[in-house]
Amino acid sequence: MIQTIVSWISAILRFFTRIFEWFLGMLKDIMEFFADLPVLIFEGILDGAIYLLSAIPVPEFMASGSQGALQVAFNALHPDVQYLVNFFGIHLGLAVIGAGVLFRLTRKAATLGQW
Repeated sequence: MIQTIVSWISAILRFFTRIFEWFLGMLKDIMEFFADLPVLIFEGILDGAIYLLSAIPVPEFMASGSQGALQVAFNALHPDVQYLVNFFGIHLGLAVIGAGVLFRLTRKAATLGQW
């Protein structure tokens, strides 16, 4: 009789232990979901930003191809102006300024505007 009662109590304890383990597993899954929620929201924001940036058309004077390249715009300058641009290294200065702007934008994007 006592052995039957002990086996019943043991079965009931195992049942409640499994229910408790199941409940803890569900609680862990819910906590992981809430931990991943900011990442999912941030991913959606970045996907939206990429979509908006890809929707901006490239200006025609910068588009690659037989017509409209930026080199064509510089080649259209008067030869005297081309000589001065080359002599003073304006094209190199523009390249340095462009690299600086690119670095600044990349830094702002990588640190989310905090730096």
